[in-house]
Amino acid sequence: MSKALERLTTANMSRRTLFKGVGALGAGFMLSRLGLLRVALAQDETVAEIANIAATAESMAVTLLGGAIESARNGGYDRQIPGPVIDILEAARATEQFHLEYLLSAGAQPLTQTFTVPDTSILSSYDALFSTIVALEGAFIAAYIAAARRFAELKQTELVKVAFQIAGTEAEHRVLANYALGTRPANDVAFEKALFNSVGEAAELLQRLGYIGGDGPSVTYPGPGTIRTAGVIETVPGGPTVDCMPPGMPAPAPAPAQPKPGCLYFLETGHNVCAGFRAFWEHFGGLAIFGYPLTEEFVENGRTVQYFERARFEWHPGAAPDRWDVLLGLLGREVTAGRENEPPFRTATPCPGAHTWDGSHVPDHVECVYFPQTGHNLAHGFLRYWQMFGGVPIFGYPISEEFRERNPDNGREYTVQYFERARLEWHPGEWPERWDIMLGRIGAQVLATRGRR
Repeated sequence: MSKALERLTTANMSRRTLFKGVGALGAGFMLSRLGLLRVALAQDETVAEIANIAATAESMAVTLLGGAIESARNGGYDRQIPGPVIDILEAARATEQFHLEYLLSAGAQPLTQTFTVPDTSILSSYDALFSTIVALEGAFIAAYIAAARRFAELKQTELVKVAFQIAGTEAEHRVLANYALGTRPANDVAFEKALFNSVGEAAELLQRLGYIGGDGPSVTYPGPGTIRTAGVIETVPGGPTVDCMPPGMPAPAPAPAQPKPGCLYFLETGHNVCAGFRAFWEHFGGLAIFGYPLTEEFVENGRTVQYFERARFEWHPGAAPDRWDVLLGLLGREVTAGRENEPPFRTATPCPGAHTWDGSHVPDHVECVYFPQTGHNLAHGFLRYWQMFGGVPIFGYPISEEFRERNPDNGREYTVQYFERARLEWHPGEWPERWDIMLGRIGAQVLATRGRR
């Protein structure tokens, strides 16, 4: 098996070369069972299909690394693996776990979490272990390159960014394995190989190499040992929002729709609000809180969503039956990604006399509340508005202090505060009955940046 893996980094990687001699009939049966056959042979993969395959691969990495770490700590290898190298393996396993958790939170469903070990020497041979890590990481990196290419075709620019963020971490794992192996320079790749036309081809490769449905011993996620995540930083994708539109080119306008039976239709934007999304919109604030719909319902990152001027509705079946299973997307976090080190977004100290948020109603005499969940204060009019019109379920926790910022819609400066799902803006004299507070149009902002419908 080690020679088959070695070919991963040295051969031309055409499917004919790599899979020569493998029984196509048996492989096809297994792929059909896992739902991979159509994906592996097509280049029109959906976001959900890619996410499911990625979650499968990340589950496999966590599982197999767990076995290697346990064997290393028990002295099971033919050469002693030094403590610092074991710590590297622990950290690699933890980062793969964070990748998996991100994918699962986005709705991914692993195709399987039971894997087979085609060559058990990876649990006893030092060279076999690190050679295998080098080869498999090369395949994982190439799979994320294929994913990024497909996401770009789908105009899912944020997912392009996330794919390369994960691929960068996989490349670090390969460098560390090369260093431990000591047979070649640790970082001898200037440009990664684009090995696959689709992510499904990478899944097919894992099956053909015997990691899925093979003849070797089987192991089920998460494998042996505790996943030690305490030392890992950057545990969720961050950074500036990605815009792949050429400079000066306006984002395409959301496509207008025809009125649908049983739905609210808005001539102002040419879009409907239907079923559970309509019920949620009407019950929890309507036009004043969420604004007009800017899209129809569509599938994004494997989930049914709809964008409004000030929010993104997401359908999470079974998650919130009392709210029509509708949750609001974390648009506040998305539009502020990469600003964590700016002064308003840094962890703050409680304001004098602050009430610590405990989930209960804040009495009227309290002028400031401190949220230890995010390390920020919420005070005065913003506090009153937040509590009266939705609180945590609608707006989320504060992720900044109050500060002055130029509004992207009209270029004027306002006092604002960001929350996980919203941006509150103070517009003096414009809406006295609501403390002159309005919600920023961050739904429209995200759509314009991404060039979506």
